[in-house]
Amino acid sequence: MSANTRIWDQVNTTDPDATKSYTGMGGFKGTAIKPTYLMRKATEVFGPCGEGWGWTVLEDRFDEGAPLVAPTKEWPEAPRINAKLHTLKIELWYLGKDGQKCTVQHYGHTPFVLLQAGKIITDWEAAKKSLTDAIGKCLQPLGFAADIHMGMFDDPAYIDTVRSEIELEKADDKDAEMARQKLERVDWLNRSIELLASAVTLHELNILNVRFVREATRRSEPKFIARLTRAFEQRKAELATPKEDAA
Repeated sequence: MSANTRIWDQVNTTDPDATKSYTGMGGFKGTAIKPTYLMRKATEVFGPCGEGWGWTVLEDRFDEGAPLVAPTKEWPEAPRINAKLHTLKIELWYLGKDGQKCTVQHYGHTPFVLLQAGKIITDWEAAKKSLTDAIGKCLQPLGFAADIHMGMFDDPAYIDTVRSEIELEKADDKDAEMARQKLERVDWLNRSIELLASAVTLHELNILNVRFVREATRRSEPKFIARLTRAFEQRKAELATPKEDAA
């Protein structure tokens, strides 16, 4: 751990159980982090909120956007209702080396008046959401949940690895947890080999083989790939035998 990344290296790995998938505007899909998890991580590194870290609100305002309803030729009496966005700027502070006060500034945004499912609604929790957004954005440059922001959560293999590491870290009996994880991997391999052996056509066999080898690759298990390949070749030869006999 270098001096420059001393905070980053403590907080860049995210517990998958503290995340959830979401779909944003325009169909964008991503991974959201539970706010309380980030605050706990900040507390672990800096100390209790208000003592080792905290924030100050610098700006708190509502910005108007495009009209959601406006007079038209067909409806000249229509009221003009504009979208509104709540904006909050904060300065997050934390105590660094030798008790030095360090700061990061960022904005948080939340739609306040918006169009949802064809209806104009008001989100009365916009201020709370903007604060949560701003805190998360201030923590991001320090390395909090960096693996998510770097796109590593798009890789299921990475998520599985992190989950196993965290489960091992949390376990009271490390040896028992390691044995459980190993047994779980071996059980998956045995089930996969059994399914290959039960394939009734070459087409089915090929589909299963591709799926299992891809999964073993994702799990970074080269020995499993070798076992699967042997099982595949054996079943392939067995399925080809009747054709040879018939000839």
